[in-house]
Amino acid sequence: TSPDPAAAPTDRGAEGPLPQPIPRRGRAFPRTVYSSKDFKKPHVITSDSVHMHAPPEECVEDTCAAEMEHPPADDDDDDSLHLPAGQHLLFDVKNVSPSFLDSEKRLAQAMVDAIHVADLTLLSYHCHSLTPKGVSCVGVLLESHISFHTWPDEGVITLDLFTCGAKSLLPAVKSLAELFGVPAAPALGWDKPQIMWSHFLRGFRPAKELSKNPYSADMGRYLLSYLTLDMKEEVKSVVTDYQRIDVYDVINPRFNSLQAYERSLSSDGSYESLHPELYRPNRIVFLDGVMQSMSQGDSEYHEALVHPAMFTHGSPRRVAIIGGGEGATLREVLKHKGLEYVAMIEIDEKMVATSREYLPDWSDCSDLVGSEASCLDDPKAEVFYKDAMQWFVDRYSPECDCEAGDEHRHFCRCGDAAYYAALDKKKGQEKIAGDFDVIFMDALDPSDNKEFTDYLYNNDRFLEALFDSLTENGVIVLQLGESVAEDAAPDEVTGNSNRANIIKVLERYGFETFHIYDEEHCGFNWPWSFFLACKSASCDENFYKNEAQINIAVHQNIRRTKSKKPALKHFDGAIMSGYQLPSIHWEHLFCRNRGEDQTSCADMFPRDEDQVLMANVDIPTGFEKALGGKDVVRNEMATAAVKTKEAMDAKMVPFLGKWNPMISRKASHKYMTA
Repeated sequence: TSPDPAAAPTDRGAEGPLPQPIPRRGRAFPRTVYSSKDFKKPHVITSDSVHMHAPPEECVEDTCAAEMEHPPADDDDDDSLHLPAGQHLLFDVKNVSPSFLDSEKRLAQAMVDAIHVADLTLLSYHCHSLTPKGVSCVGVLLESHISFHTWPDEGVITLDLFTCGAKSLLPAVKSLAELFGVPAAPALGWDKPQIMWSHFLRGFRPAKELSKNPYSADMGRYLLSYLTLDMKEEVKSVVTDYQRIDVYDVINPRFNSLQAYERSLSSDGSYESLHPELYRPNRIVFLDGVMQSMSQGDSEYHEALVHPAMFTHGSPRRVAIIGGGEGATLREVLKHKGLEYVAMIEIDEKMVATSREYLPDWSDCSDLVGSEASCLDDPKAEVFYKDAMQWFVDRYSPECDCEAGDEHRHFCRCGDAAYYAALDKKKGQEKIAGDFDVIFMDALDPSDNKEFTDYLYNNDRFLEALFDSLTENGVIVLQLGESVAEDAAPDEVTGNSNRANIIKVLERYGFETFHIYDEEHCGFNWPWSFFLACKSASCDENFYKNEAQINIAVHQNIRRTKSKKPALKHFDGAIMSGYQLPSIHWEHLFCRNRGEDQTSCADMFPRDEDQVLMANVDIPTGFEKALGGKDVVRNEMATAAVKTKEAMDAKMVPFLGKWNPMISRKASHKYMTA
């Protein structure tokens, strides 16, 4: 220690010896060569260097006895320490005790304790007390380094921690908050310490490893790396046999504030305290690092997934849900009066248990008249903790028997390609008695970078079993992930190949009509797309009902609530009218997928309402009835369309009977009556 008595009071340089680094229990004592250079500078009161002593007495043969159970060796193996990759944690705190921030010894002790709790190895550290106030320290770790600087008068400390190896730094956030977030004296009138932190992956990793790292997915990109969030607290992190589940509470200062949230918890009569539901943190769920849903978009997402299909069918009585471990899809399905039975097939029982405890609002049916507190306990619901793929195959997909004439089944492949292509795609399907009116695939996003995703969306036997499990007028819905961008390349040549494949497969199996729609209020960074397919073209009559008709159906078919509040928070006739019109970006993507010039392709289905080709396809069955009579087809626009239809027939041939968002647009009453 080399105090400068002329620079500041002597007590800042006379706090006594600084704490020693603590050897890691159960680890070999590190053998290193220590060297340092100390530059004497003005405004420096003390300059202290401390490095780890030789092994203490309780360490035998350079290994210290373990005091507690340690993580598996592969979580911190020697090889990972030498990879050119690591993790970087930035940690900022304000409203911290000024006396703590000006004490070199107390700060050094906090650093030593934090490194020990994080199960890292502190080889040495170097600290300076500065004039007039403040402390700077840097510690050298076996894994890399830690450093911080303080501003006592402002009550601020900024710290960064970098480590190599596979060990996660996220558990260190809690200990850093406890050790460095020392509250200021009440006399100062400061709020409690406020913490901001961010976590980054650094360096270079093999592509295969990076693709499986949850910190490289949504959780890292859109949550952990943001330093300016008012709140970013881990609620629960669970690793199951199938996936990793992370739940976080978040307050983004763009939409809320920590101060407003804290006022909402008080009884001071403020607007926030009278309406606390508006100021709750946004609870976000990640599976293997991929964002699944959030409390501030839960209703919008799940209502968009469920209700268009339920009202398109008209009178669904039996429903199946694939996945849906959060319970929110089940919650929305149970809101329909005519429902008799719903099967939820979720492979991960721990996902359901975690959701019950940490996502209670997702499966809350306590306000529904005649239901239970948890939707998962509703008498109409049956939950199967099974592999959904195997569950459907076992029930609706008998083994192949080519000699018995089962060659109509697409997965059998009884003949060569030419023979298979010539078969009637619907022949024999009536042999399988479907049980479900609607099926929801609330499973993995088709674009998720997982091996199981590829298997799920490319398994012929499973997908055909879904078709066979539906009733004659059955409807299936699946979420397609982020909507397409204006300049998107064809799905077949991007990471969305699964999305392109499943649309083609569903068409091949005999679904008659298709609808694609986007929802922009799910809370994600981009609109979310959903795909609806009907076994019978008659479902168009319900899909294209006008706003008033949908609102009447909602009133007649949705169960009442005990609170007398509407059961649906987002979906209504106006929202459904928006779903009837496909995005123009989907139309452009359709053209690119066909390999045609975007402009010439779209010209066959122009959007300009002044052009006579506004309605150049046949009106779907029941469409006149859905719109309230023949007045619609008598208008001038439809008359012009009839005159041009013959000229368009040749161009239309490649499109008829196939999924085509532009045909859906032409069928939309919003354009027929423009």
